[in-house]
Amino acid sequence: MKKLFLLTLMSSSIFLNAELWKDYEPSEQQIQLTVVDVQSNYLDYYLVNLNKTWVRAMEVQKDLGQIVDYGVYTSDGASSPNVWLTITYADMASMAPSKAKQDAVTAELNKRYGDNEEEFDKISKGYEEIRTMIDNQRINQINFNM
Repeated sequence: MKKLFLLTLMSSSIFLNAELWKDYEPSEQQIQLTVVDVQSNYLDYYLVNLNKTWVRAMEVQKDLGQIVDYGVYTSDGASSPNVWLTITYADMASMAPSKAKQDAVTAELNKRYGDNEEEFDKISKGYEEIRTMIDNQRINQINFNM
Protein backbone atom coordinates (compact mmCIF):
# COMPACT_ATOMS: atom_id res chain seq x y z
CA MET A 1 0.00 0.00 0.00
CA LYS A 2 2.86 2.32 0.86
CA LYS A 3 4.47 1.71 -2.56
CA LEU A 4 1.20 2.47 -4.31
CA PHE A 5 0.94 5.75 -2.42
CA LEU A 6 4.51 6.73 -3.33
CA LEU A 7 3.97 5.80 -6.98
CA THR A 8 0.80 7.92 -7.09
CA LEU A 9 2.56 10.82 -5.39
CA MET A 10 5.51 10.66 -7.80
CA SER A 11 3.38 10.44 -10.93
CA SER A 12 1.17 13.34 -9.86
CA SER A 13 4.20 15.52 -9.17
CA ILE A 14 5.16 15.19 -12.85
CA PHE A 15 1.98 17.06 -13.74
CA LEU A 16 2.43 19.68 -11.05
CA ASN A 17 5.73 20.83 -12.55
CA ALA A 18 4.36 21.80 -15.95
CA GLU A 19 5.50 25.26 -16.98
CA LEU A 20 3.89 27.76 -19.31
CA TRP A 21 6.04 28.36 -22.43
CA LYS A 22 8.20 25.35 -21.62
CA ASP A 23 5.62 22.53 -21.56
CA TYR A 24 2.71 24.28 -23.21
CA GLU A 25 1.74 27.64 -24.65
CA PRO A 26 -1.47 29.35 -25.67
CA SER A 27 -1.98 29.85 -29.38
CA GLU A 28 -1.87 33.43 -30.62
CA GLN A 29 -5.15 32.79 -32.39
CA GLN A 30 -8.19 33.84 -30.41
CA ILE A 31 -11.58 32.18 -30.78
CA GLN A 32 -14.83 33.90 -29.95
CA LEU A 33 -17.31 31.21 -28.92
CA THR A 34 -21.03 31.98 -28.76
CA VAL A 35 -23.34 29.38 -27.26
CA VAL A 36 -26.97 29.48 -28.37
CA ASP A 37 -30.13 27.64 -27.38
CA VAL A 38 -32.52 27.49 -30.33
CA GLN A 39 -35.99 26.07 -29.84
CA SER A 40 -35.69 22.58 -31.31
CA ASN A 41 -38.58 22.93 -33.77
CA TYR A 42 -36.92 26.11 -35.19
CA LEU A 43 -33.37 24.82 -35.65
CA ASP A 44 -33.60 24.44 -39.45
CA TYR A 45 -35.25 27.86 -39.78
CA TYR A 46 -32.52 29.41 -37.62
CA LEU A 47 -29.69 27.82 -39.61
CA VAL A 48 -31.13 28.84 -42.99
CA ASN A 49 -31.51 32.43 -41.85
CA LEU A 50 -28.13 32.41 -40.10
CA ASN A 51 -26.66 31.58 -43.50
CA LYS A 52 -28.35 34.68 -44.97
CA THR A 53 -27.01 36.98 -42.27
CA TRP A 54 -24.15 35.93 -39.99
CA VAL A 55 -22.46 33.45 -42.35
CA ARG A 56 -22.47 35.99 -45.19
CA ALA A 57 -20.86 38.56 -42.92
CA MET A 58 -18.27 36.03 -41.76
CA GLU A 59 -17.42 35.10 -45.37
CA VAL A 60 -16.88 38.78 -46.17
CA GLN A 61 -14.70 39.28 -43.08
CA LYS A 62 -12.69 36.19 -43.99
CA ASP A 63 -12.20 37.38 -47.57
CA LEU A 64 -11.10 40.80 -46.28
CA GLY A 65 -8.57 39.13 -43.97
CA GLN A 66 -10.28 40.38 -40.81
CA ILE A 67 -10.80 36.84 -39.47
CA VAL A 68 -9.03 33.53 -40.01
CA ASP A 69 -12.12 31.34 -40.00
CA TYR A 70 -15.56 30.79 -38.52
CA GLY A 71 -17.73 27.82 -37.71
CA VAL A 72 -21.31 26.78 -36.99
CA TYR A 73 -21.79 23.64 -34.92
CA THR A 74 -24.91 21.81 -33.83
CA SER A 75 -25.56 18.80 -31.67
CA ASP A 76 -28.00 16.02 -32.41
CA GLY A 77 -27.95 14.92 -28.79
CA ALA A 78 -28.14 18.21 -26.95
CA SER A 79 -31.47 19.78 -26.21
CA SER A 80 -29.97 22.93 -24.72
CA PRO A 81 -27.71 24.51 -25.81
CA ASN A 82 -27.75 23.20 -29.35
CA VAL A 83 -25.78 25.68 -31.50
CA TRP A 84 -22.20 26.90 -31.13
CA LEU A 85 -20.75 29.70 -33.28
CA THR A 86 -17.03 30.37 -33.52
CA ILE A 87 -14.97 33.17 -35.02
CA THR A 88 -11.20 32.64 -35.18
CA TYR A 89 -8.98 35.72 -35.14
CA ALA A 90 -5.25 35.73 -35.94
CA ASP A 91 -4.49 37.36 -32.58
CA MET A 92 -5.92 39.66 -29.90
CA ALA A 93 -5.24 42.79 -31.94
CA SER A 94 -7.34 41.43 -34.80
CA MET A 95 -10.36 41.33 -32.51
CA ALA A 96 -10.37 45.10 -32.06
CA PRO A 97 -13.31 46.72 -33.84
CA SER A 98 -12.86 49.78 -36.02
CA LYS A 99 -14.96 51.98 -38.23
CA ALA A 100 -12.75 51.16 -41.21
CA LYS A 101 -13.32 47.41 -40.75
CA GLN A 102 -17.08 47.87 -40.38
CA ASP A 103 -17.28 50.16 -43.41
CA ALA A 104 -15.34 47.64 -45.51
CA VAL A 105 -17.66 44.80 -44.47
CA THR A 106 -20.79 46.87 -45.12
CA ALA A 107 -19.58 47.97 -48.54
CA GLU A 108 -18.69 44.40 -49.55
CA LEU A 109 -22.00 43.01 -48.26
CA ASN A 110 -23.90 45.62 -50.29
CA LYS A 111 -21.80 44.85 -53.36
CA ARG A 112 -22.37 41.09 -53.11
CA TYR A 113 -25.94 40.92 -51.85
CA GLY A 114 -27.47 44.33 -52.41
CA ASP A 115 -28.94 46.53 -49.74
CA ASN A 116 -31.42 44.19 -48.06
CA GLU A 117 -31.37 46.01 -44.73
CA GLU A 118 -35.12 45.59 -44.27
CA GLU A 119 -34.94 41.82 -44.84
CA PHE A 120 -31.93 41.48 -42.50
CA ASP A 121 -33.69 43.48 -39.77
CA LYS A 122 -36.75 41.24 -40.07
CA ILE A 123 -34.62 38.08 -39.83
CA SER A 124 -32.57 39.42 -36.91
CA LYS A 125 -35.64 40.48 -34.94
CA GLY A 126 -37.16 37.04 -35.55
CA TYR A 127 -34.13 35.40 -33.93
CA GLU A 128 -35.07 36.80 -30.54
CA GLU A 129 -38.31 34.83 -30.54
CA ILE A 130 -36.65 31.44 -31.17
CA ARG A 131 -33.24 31.60 -29.49
CA THR A 132 -31.56 32.42 -26.22
CA MET A 133 -27.93 33.46 -26.08
CA ILE A 134 -26.41 31.26 -23.37
CA ASP A 135 -22.78 32.38 -23.28
CA ASN A 136 -20.07 34.27 -25.12
CA GLN A 137 -16.42 33.48 -24.40
CA ARG A 138 -13.00 34.27 -25.75
CA ILE A 139 -11.02 31.04 -25.82
CA ASN A 140 -7.73 29.95 -27.26
CA GLN A 141 -6.13 26.65 -28.07
CA ILE A 142 -3.31 25.26 -25.97
CA ASN A 143 -0.33 23.88 -27.87
CA PHE A 144 1.72 21.30 -25.98
CA ASN A 145 5.47 21.28 -26.51
CA MET A 146 6.47 17.66 -26.92
